Amino acid sequence: MATKDFDLRGKLNVRSANEDDANHLQTYCFPEKTREQVADELKADLAADSQTTRLVADASGYAVGHITLKQHPLNDEVGQISDLAVSGPFRLLGVADHLIEAAEAAGIENGLKTLEIELASTDAPVIQRYKDWGFSEKPIVTLQKDLNTEEENDDAEEEDDQPQVNETVVEQQELLK
Repeated sequence: MATKDFDLRGKLNVRSANEDDANHLQTYCFPEKTREQVADELKADLAADSQTTRLVADASGYAVGHITLKQHPLNDEVGQISDLAVSGPFRLLGVADHLIEAAEAAGIENGLKTLEIELASTDAPVIQRYKDWGFSEKPIVTLQKDLNTEEENDDAEEEDDQPQVNETVVEQQELLK
């Protein structure tokens, strides 16, 4: 059989999500979730009192891409981007670029001045892609404390007959004076 080249044309439309998109979004963007989870999340975000905008990339009636823009709870001039997802075959066609542009336009329309996204520092390729879209890193420190269960704390207390002074705690207390 001989190889034959042909032109492939299609139309992509970025629009506001609606409840009917749940099945396609689950299939093409969020296969790790159940249809019910996607439908419930979508319904909550589309509620009249929601501060969330959900956009989909629609290809011939199929939601093949998605992005969420949510107003920051403490600063009404900041929008938080999340859940950018594009079905594999559409990634090379620039669908994510169109979704980012649409999220920026929606942000401006809603009076936002800044968009931000939180990413794990290990997601270097994703971070670079957002930088390509004009995002920049902002200095932020995330502190984390793991909490032990009461049982582990009780065991530790039984082992420690002598009170011990933690040098780090003493240094922190001196800094706070």
